[in-house]
Amino acid sequence: MNANTADLTWSLLFQDLTSIQYVKNYINEKITSNDKAHSLSSLTRVFHKSYHAIGAFNVWLIGLGILCLACAILFSAIESWKTFFFLTLVPYLVILTWSLPLTRIGSWKALTSIVHRLSGILSLLLPMCLIVYNSWTDEHPPSYLYALAVVCIVFNCIFGALLIPQRISSFDIPTIRAFGVGVTLGLSFVGWSLSWYFGGESWFAPFGYACALYSFLTCILAWNDSIQHIYTNQTNPYYATQLDLEYFKPPKRPHQVGLKHQSYKLWEVFLKFPLRTSHPKLQEVTVTPSSAAVVFTVTLTAIFSLSTLLQWHYVYCGPSSILLRQQLFPSYTKYSAYLALLAAVANNFGTFAGTLVVQQKVSSF
Repeated sequence: MNANTADLTWSLLFQDLTSIQYVKNYINEKITSNDKAHSLSSLTRVFHKSYHAIGAFNVWLIGLGILCLACAILFSAIESWKTFFFLTLVPYLVILTWSLPLTRIGSWKALTSIVHRLSGILSLLLPMCLIVYNSWTDEHPPSYLYALAVVCIVFNCIFGALLIPQRISSFDIPTIRAFGVGVTLGLSFVGWSLSWYFGGESWFAPFGYACALYSFLTCILAWNDSIQHIYTNQTNPYYATQLDLEYFKPPKRPHQVGLKHQSYKLWEVFLKFPLRTSHPKLQEVTVTPSSAAVVFTVTLTAIFSLSTLLQWHYVYCGPSSILLRQQLFPSYTKYSAYLALLAAVANNFGTFAGTLVVQQKVSSF
């Protein structure tokens, strides 16, 4: 009898312990899981219904049209670049204030990561100060501030490129392509700004021609990335029914689909990876899937890159074209140099947002 009682007591105690362990595991799972990535708001449900009824790709095309129409209506109603700039400056500063604390680019012990981080923060802020100064006074800001802004953007792009082989796996070809486009496009906008600033000087002519040629290569890389994402989105059955709203993490880990990282060189980012085809299972592990949201983003970047082709007027006309513009439109010519830097800010900010997606701080949507 005592033996039976002891067995029953141990059995009940074991059941209690296992049930407590189950509850503990359940609580830990809930705490560690990202509920925001799975919970759906009412607005998200509306978008889900739109995705089902209209189609993901068409929804993003409609969104692009609405965005362009809204900007056109806003600017036509304002009829002033300065007012339009200050209205769009407010949401930029709000988003920048929210997103900067989330970033963690590399280790503070590595010089590359430190320079990239510091130059990145300055490159997001200094050009804004320059264009505000120019808009307010209609004069050039101090030359040392302009030089500092240019150096910060160039350093941010170069040291960011050095981090790509260290931080991005070799099998994640779409992500490598995206950061490669971000680096080249940022440098192209810097060249555009320098053409406006020094284009009237005869000594700058060789650099101006080189910047124009470089802008053409930049557009090829940007449109190559966009076309590959569009093709994958339209031909891969994986994306036919995918709802990428509230997307946060890839559904699988690389080892689950047989993908392994192999070291690669920096030059391969710009010469080899743009032409490589992705693994058929990559869409299950990449942070840059060819979903409607990513297609929308990279296509906007490709359209944005076309503006750098305006540098080709320098190829046809040379320094005399800048001198003539300085005489006929002095305010416009001054403003254009800082507007090109502002385009570099927009590009670098988009690349910065991509690092947050890679680090799984925010979703690709």
